[in-house]
Amino acid sequence: MSTIKIEKKLLIHSVILSIIFSVIGITAGLYTQSQMILLDGLYSFISVMLSFLSLATARFMGKSEWKKFPFGKSIVEPLVMIVKYSAILVVLAFSVVSAVYSIATGGSRVDTDTAMTYSLFSTFACVFMYLHLKRKSKKYNSYLLTAESSQWLFDTYASIGVLITFGIVVLLDRYRLFTQYLVYIDPIIVIVMSAGFAKHPISSIRSSLKDVLGVSPEGELAITLKEMIKDIEEKYQLKESFLRVTKRRKQLRVEIDFIVDENSLVQTIKQQDRVREELDSIMKPIKTDKWITVAFTSNRKWAV
Repeated sequence: MSTIKIEKKLLIHSVILSIIFSVIGITAGLYTQSQMILLDGLYSFISVMLSFLSLATARFMGKSEWKKFPFGKSIVEPLVMIVKYSAILVVLAFSVVSAVYSIATGGSRVDTDTAMTYSLFSTFACVFMYLHLKRKSKKYNSYLLTAESSQWLFDTYASIGVLITFGIVVLLDRYRLFTQYLVYIDPIIVIVMSAGFAKHPISSIRSSLKDVLGVSPEGELAITLKEMIKDIEEKYQLKESFLRVTKRRKQLRVEIDFIVDENSLVQTIKQQDRVREELDSIMKPIKTDKWITVAFTSNRKWAV
C-alpha cells in the first residue's frame, strides 16, 4: 500500500474518532458546566474540520499534475499547517475570553463525578491515538500524520489537565478545604492550559512561514551541503560556486552555479554531467526528496 493511501486511511480513522470526541466532549461540557471539558469538546470539533482539511490535502498531493504544477506541490503542506494551527489559536483565544468572563461573574460549579469519568475515558483514548499516529508518521515520514498526531497530543494534554484538576477539586471538596474558591479552579486552569498550548502552534506557524517564504535551512544540513560543494569546486578547479537551498518538509531544493574558467577541469557537456552525477551520488545519504539543479557558466553575472 502506498504512503498516500496509508495517510488517507489513518486520517479517515482520525476524523471518525474526532467526531465521536467532539459530540461527547461538548455534551459533557454543557452537562457538567465545565469550561475545560467544553474546551476539550470544541477542540475535538475543530480537529474534525482540520482532519478533513488534511485528508483533502493528502488527496490533492497524491494527484500527478506535473503539467499544472511543474515545480511540485511542496508549498501546499506548510500553507495547510498555517491554517490548522491558526484555527487552534482561535479556539484557545476564545476559551481564555470565556474563562476570564466566568471568573469576573463569580466562577462556576462543576459536576465533578461526570467530569472525572469523562476525563479518564478521554485521556486513555487520546494517548492511544496520539502514539499510534506518531509511530506511523515516523515510519512513513509523513508531515500530515505528524500534524495530526500533534492535534491528538494537545487533546491528550487537555484530558490530563481535566483529570488532574477535578481530582484536586474532589479532594478539596471532600475535606472542606478552600470550598469558596473551588468555583474558580475550572476557568483558571483553562487560562493556564490555553497559554501553555499556544506555544506549539505559534512555533509551528513560524516554521511553516519559513517554508512558504523559502528561507534557507540552517544547522548541520547547511554545513554539510557547503562542504560538499566546496570539495567539488576544489576537485575540478572551478573558479567559484554559488549555493542556494530551500527546504519544504519532504522536499529539499538545491541550486548550484559553478563559475568555469580556462583552468577548470569541466569544459564539455559530458564533463558537466559527470559532476552532476557525482553530486547526486554524494547527496543520496540526505534522506529527503531532492530537486537538484546544477549550472555551469563562465560569466559570473549569470550565477549571482
